Amino acid sequence: MPRKVRSSVLVSLVTLLFLAACGGSEGGLQPADGDETLKLAFFADMSTADPDVFYDIEGLAVMQSVYDGLLRYADGSSEIEGELAESWEVSDDGLSFSFTLRDDMLFADGTALDSEALKASFERRSAVEQGPSYMLAGVESYETPDPQTFVVNLKEPDVAFLHYLASAWSPKAVSPTVLEENADDLAQEYLGENSAGSGPYVLEEFTLGTGYTLKRNDNYWGDEPYFSTVEIAVTPDVSSQILALEKGDLDLIPHGFPLSNLTSVQGNEDLTVEEFPSLGTTTLYLNHNKEALADVETREALMRALDIPSLVTEVYGETALLPTNAYPGGLLDSSLATVDYTAADASELDALSQEEISLDIVYTPDSSGVQRRLADLMRQRLALAGVEGLPRQAQLAEVFGYREDVANAADIYVSTPTPDGAHPDTWGRIVWYTEGPLNFFNYSNPEVDAALDRGLVTVEAEAAAEAYAEAGELATEDWSVVPIAYVNDVVVARADLTDIGHVPAYPWTVDLAALSR
Repeated sequence: MPRKVRSSVLVSLVTLLFLAACGGSEGGLQPADGDETLKLAFFADMSTADPDVFYDIEGLAVMQSVYDGLLRYADGSSEIEGELAESWEVSDDGLSFSFTLRDDMLFADGTALDSEALKASFERRSAVEQGPSYMLAGVESYETPDPQTFVVNLKEPDVAFLHYLASAWSPKAVSPTVLEENADDLAQEYLGENSAGSGPYVLEEFTLGTGYTLKRNDNYWGDEPYFSTVEIAVTPDVSSQILALEKGDLDLIPHGFPLSNLTSVQGNEDLTVEEFPSLGTTTLYLNHNKEALADVETREALMRALDIPSLVTEVYGETALLPTNAYPGGLLDSSLATVDYTAADASELDALSQEEISLDIVYTPDSSGVQRRLADLMRQRLALAGVEGLPRQAQLAEVFGYREDVANAADIYVSTPTPDGAHPDTWGRIVWYTEGPLNFFNYSNPEVDAALDRGLVTVEAEAAAEAYAEAGELATEDWSVVPIAYVNDVVVARADLTDIGHVPAYPWTVDLAALSR
């Protein structure tokens, strides 16, 4: 699961390849005359350009632009469609997945993209054994009966497997030529700063601390992108990004735009604001290992003291919604695993005030300032119940170390994780599961684990949904991991930039190849 904190993983930022039907002209987008450049900025460096190591959100637009997977989510939805795969079939027992590949595909270096190349790519992911390798942990074997057919056989059913393959961090096709030429280290040094994919762009320059340059892939199997070049600067300061956008030195800010500044955009005819539903879900993690939070009734009373519905409105305005259930929006029927956000009454507030509780409330750096504002408003609301809240910012390294020393960790952690895909297992297994990568305070409920495990191997859809609903209901009753807001992705762009596509499961990410002017 990405270090997504995530705002994650996973779940989660965001693999769109623009289809002709979305291009606004017959036959797809018409490329720009000459060498037109698209300019944007990241708030932080990419950790790596290696598709089998990369597990962040910042930089996801680059990875989606230079690499392809077998599947993807359709623009604006959680429906799975083919990317490199033209079609696929799943065996009745849920153990075998057979993919028919598109014809005549090439990698950017001219190597044929066939079933053998995919087999080598999938095997590399498992061999590198980094964060996203878990998606293939259940694979028993691969088959390549012919160049256009790629078969994946699982050890046991996994109803989330197709969603792993459509995930923003899915296994990608990597040129076997590059893998062979750099076999000594599984090509990890080379791919750390270079690309070897089949996407609409190639990575021409990768300079940590400065930025990245993408160029059109002349061997791309799909429609040619409108922009010949994409220049991405690393600009940590949001004010500098806003100034560059207003001057025309940037074409868009894909995430992190301060909500308090959106009103200024509305009066600027050169800029436009686009809001997109996201699977990013602001969540409050309560450290049940602390004496003050050990009792479930106390945890519940504290959450009700926040008056979560009005808190979400005050912090996010119209850019977020109150969760309909324990999962990110759309992952499970909204009538299942519902959460009761009723505010505390006077007697409950009075009872809290008698307990003399003091809570360390931690949030991580956030360019938009939303996490800080949320933590401060929590402090104010808890004070009305006689509870002392002490908000502070912490770096991700501290947060990911909480599991090793929960007794000395924060009391409450404010985060906006995203699942790795649009399936309930990709949420429950990261935030509730005993070994979940975003289970920061070692929450553990054997019944929740069992329900998640049962759902994962249940091929019948209704029975699987019942298992995930049970997991969600049990977890929310514990009031240790509390989802409070479905947060939209907000993109601010130059008004002449068109065809801004977005997928809810691909956080902070727009399809660079789909954009035009």
